Amino acid sequence: MRILLLAAVAAGLLLVLADHLMSPPLQASTGGTSTACAPCGAPCPSTR
Repeated sequence: MRILLLAAVAAGLLLVLADHLMSPPLQASTGGTSTACAPCGAPCPSTR
């Protein structure tokens, strides 16, 4: 039972990470002035 729970949590974390990394930049939705690369507003590594 514990292994099944850990596998489900790990799968969920992988899906969240994949969604975060595959999301397009938010420039279109914020008027084109933002340098965010993820829905959470994290800056692009190239603009730091």
